[in-house]
Amino acid sequence: MLLVVGIWFGFNISMASITKWTYLYGKVCDFDGNDCHTFQFPFMMTVVHMLFSWTGCLFVFRAQGKKKDRVRLSLLQQVHKIVPLALCFAISVAMGNMSLKYIYPSFSQMLSSVSPLVTVVMAMAIRHKRYNAWTWISMPVICGGLLVCSTEEVNFDLTGASFAVLATVLRATKSVMQEKLLDPKEKDMDFVSLLFYLAPWAGLFLLIMSFCFEGLEPLRTVCPWRNDVPTTDVLQLLALLACSGVNACFLNLSGNLVTSYVGAVGLQILGNLKSCMSIVVSVAIFRNPVTLLQCCGVIMCLFGVWLYSSWGGPIKKQEVADKM
Repeated sequence: MLLVVGIWFGFNISMASITKWTYLYGKVCDFDGNDCHTFQFPFMMTVVHMLFSWTGCLFVFRAQGKKKDRVRLSLLQQVHKIVPLALCFAISVAMGNMSLKYIYPSFSQMLSSVSPLVTVVMAMAIRHKRYNAWTWISMPVICGGLLVCSTEEVNFDLTGASFAVLATVLRATKSVMQEKLLDPKEKDMDFVSLLFYLAPWAGLFLLIMSFCFEGLEPLRTVCPWRNDVPTTDVLQLLALLACSGVNACFLNLSGNLVTSYVGAVGLQILGNLKSCMSIVVSVAIFRNPVTLLQCCGVIMCLFGVWLYSSWGGPIKKQEVADKM
């Protein structure tokens, strides 16, 4: 399990940095260099991620060969089990990508530190779970660290922060729904089959969003000709998108597997640990400043994570029955 978590850490950190790098340097210009267009289309980028994820699942199935116990869902079952998750997933990822147009990955990761608290609330609402007192003690510590981080952000942007918070809430909801489908007791889905059925639906929703909000500009940007004038650096942009797509495929597969091991809240707790590493990577690559007070906020968040991991957690049904 530690190896899977480590792989998930790596792909999660690189995902935000590759996305921001594409927004900054994924330019296509005419041969004179006068007319340049940057690929800043978060919806279409996420469609690329879903396409690569679905293709990756096909490769996994091909490598496994024919299996009688492979999960097969009818269209009605997909609408019931997959479509709500896909819609939640599509919007959360798109909002996260849109936030990176306005804020750096470091601040985005700081805002997402509140996700454990949101996930606990969603788990109680959706799956009717109950959590012990240490869980509720640790959550204000985590959120307090988040508040310290955001108040001193030198690159603060209200639009970007709003997108990041919305993405966090939807991501927490998606994790709880995902946990239910991957629960070994339910025996509904394995982590590859879940992504295989999820990716086309999420990609469809994101493609519709892309046409509505981004139009045909993403397709024009990657076209080697623009207004009958040849363009340069198209191959470099396509290479960035392919690299982002491959990274997203492995990130989604490893994220499903980690969720099946540690559950929705555990995934968000690990996400907070990953956030600290992402801040370091973001600062190293983009040279954006991080204040001392923000570092203290991160440490505060990590202390809350330690409290939860040491003593917090859901109350088992047997414990609830004993108390009653």
